[in-house]
Amino acid sequence: MPLAIAAFVVPLGFDTLAVSIALGLRGMRPLRPALLFAAFETTMPLAGFGLGRYVGARIEALAGYLGGMIVVAVGLHTLREALEHGDKIGRFSLQGPRDMVAAGLGVSIDEIAIGFPLGALGFPVGAVLAAIGFQAFLVTAGGILVGHRIGRRLGEQTARVSGIVAGTAFILLGIFLIAERILRD
Repeated sequence: MPLAIAAFVVPLGFDTLAVSIALGLRGMRPLRPALLFAAFETTMPLAGFGLGRYVGARIEALAGYLGGMIVVAVGLHTLREALEHGDKIGRFSLQGPRDMVAAGLGVSIDEIAIGFPLGALGFPVGAVLAAIGFQAFLVTAGGILVGHRIGRRLGEQTARVSGIVAGTAFILLGIFLIAERILRD
């Protein structure tokens, strides 16, 4: 089960890394964004988890396919965003409460969608949320520190590559979930 959880959590980390490097390039300190992103990324999957558990209990076979398709869709969205909008530097501001909520929602929206297959497949809620929160805090703080040390051009390229890796990993994971469901049926 730990490897299965990691298969969902690691791509989320690459997506967060892209934003965090951009924040570091802007000179932000790591603690506030790391706490903010960890809080949002830990709580946002709960809605998807609940819906996934409900659908999974009602129509298990459909939930498996739907979960895989959702993960592929998240991957395609993440990949498109990385290819079209590689520069994430101007994307977030953490100046006031409204900006902080907007940034938290913006960086954690994928977690709602990822929560669905996790719930549908019966993953343990506590373990997944702990892994996501831990990952979000470390990746955000680390990404900001890396952003402080590298130049703007390299930072933008690194952020773009992180987004591409995250999107590709989600697509492959979604395809795997669908293929596994097909082989099971």
